[in-house]
Amino acid sequence: MPNSITMKITYSLLFTLFTISLNCFSQQKEVSLYLSHYYNGEAFNLDETYSFDDGVNCNISRLEYYLNISSLQSNSGELVEFGGEFYTAENTLIPFDGKQVLVKTKKHKYSLGLHDISNLDSMNFHIGVPSEINHQDPAIWPSSHALTPKYPSMHWGWDSGYRFIAFEAMVDKDSDGIFEAVLQYHAVGDILYRSLSQAINTVETEEEIIIYMDVNYEKLFTDTNASDGGVFHGQQGQIISLMDNFAFNGVFANTENLSIKNSHTITSISPNPFSNFLQFEIEKSATLKAYSILGNLLFETPLDKGLNSINTSMLTQGVYIFKVENEASINSFKLLKN
Repeated sequence: MPNSITMKITYSLLFTLFTISLNCFSQQKEVSLYLSHYYNGEAFNLDETYSFDDGVNCNISRLEYYLNISSLQSNSGELVEFGGEFYTAENTLIPFDGKQVLVKTKKHKYSLGLHDISNLDSMNFHIGVPSEINHQDPAIWPSSHALTPKYPSMHWGWDSGYRFIAFEAMVDKDSDGIFEAVLQYHAVGDILYRSLSQAINTVETEEEIIIYMDVNYEKLFTDTNASDGGVFHGQQGQIISLMDNFAFNGVFANTENLSIKNSHTITSISPNPFSNFLQFEIEKSATLKAYSILGNLLFETPLDKGLNSINTSMLTQGVYIFKVENEASINSFKLLKN
């Protein structure tokens, strides 16, 4: 590793806007990605027990991975492309594709920056780190960057690059209640870089666009023989299956029921995201029920025809499921509390 290398980073955000109406007034909005982490339909948490498809239990202590967001596209064809560039010590300009995001399962919301776009309907992204920057010194990045040195480390070394995925668990192979077998997947190597194109659901306000996606981790382990345990670092067959599952096995899915379109009971709900109050305007009297993301009923209250103001100060930050019910219909949807 050369000790004399210093690199100057310059960032550039590359915008390409297509099909722009001359009468369209664009306004920059904060775009964020909100990931809801699940395992077999329940909220995923580290250091809890989960089952593989064959019924063998595991306790997962670490799950981190890199996403590289390449572009966002609106339903009218507008496109936002992400990228940057840096100079090496030899003054060579190196461009790279995408915005790097390090996903940790305890975190849900990731900022993608300010952009002049609206009505997003698709996102192109990768699992891993692009080869142009995969083999650079992590110390070149500012402290807030996804590729800066981490603890525990996501970097394997200049030659190998970053761990695209770091998964660590203990497995109860003989189902005796004792987790005796180590299971590790550390995916390392440019050939493991996987591409995805995903239709997306969003909630959009005048100032913000939030992209909602569910991540279903039980689908990671198809054909990986995970219940046998083992330590896999690099590009073994089990690692390749894991990466292929990430890209092709439905691990990423749209979060459903984010909007209230086509509801014959609800006229409007605001704001979304909300903080300490929510306002419901409805055409017929109904009952409002609020649930946690796990489906636990938190409270219910009657709604009168017209405008209703609901105190939500008791709710912590996160995604909640709301149901508006009357004799004619049941409308359910998800809203985010900031």
